[in-house]
Amino acid sequence: MYIPRTILTLLIIIYLLFLMSVDWINQPAGSWYRPFLIGLVIITVAAWAHREQDSDEL
Repeated sequence: MYIPRTILTLLIIIYLLFLMSVDWINQPAGSWYRPFLIGLVIITVAAWAHREQDSDEL
């Protein structure tokens, strides 16, 4: 089964960010924008990985 590089990269980053940030996000004294920072990182990495694909891979 072929998994596109974009999807594979996105899944690995989501997994790693989730493991490292569960406690960081759920702190009650934390800033309200913390979950949005992680979402922004995920979107940025996915856009960067998708940008490098050739038109033949789509």
